[in-house]
Amino acid sequence: MAAGKKPIVSVGYETEKAMNDLEKWLGDPIVTLILIIVIGAIIGWLYEEWTHSPHGYITSALVGVAGSYTGYALARLVNITSNTGLIRLLAAAVGALIVLWAWRTFHLRWGSKRRRR
Repeated sequence: MAAGKKPIVSVGYETEKAMNDLEKWLGDPIVTLILIIVIGAIIGWLYEEWTHSPHGYITSALVGVAGSYTGYALARLVNITSNTGLIRLLAAAVGALIVLWAWRTFHLRWGSKRRRR
C-alpha cells in the first residue's frame, strides 16, 4: 500500500472488540443452546406460515429445532476458524430449513401412499 493512503475498509478497535465479545458470548454452551432452540422454533413457525402444511405450528417448530441442532452440529464438525459462532448459527438456520423441507416432502409423500391402502 502506498504511503499516506488509508485502506478502503478499516476495522476499528471498537469493532474488533465487539466481535471478540460476541465470540465469547456465543462460546457459552447455554447461550448457544438457547439460540439453537429459538432459531429452530422461529424458522419452523415461519415455514408453517408459508407452506400451510397439515402438521401444525408446534410440530413444525420442533422439527425446526431438530434441524437447527443438526445444522449447528455439522458446522462444528467442519471447524471453520473465522467468525465461528455466527457461521454456526447461520448453519443452524439452513439446517432447520433443509430438515423441515425434507420432513414435509417425505412425510406427505409417505402419508399419501399410506392412505391409499
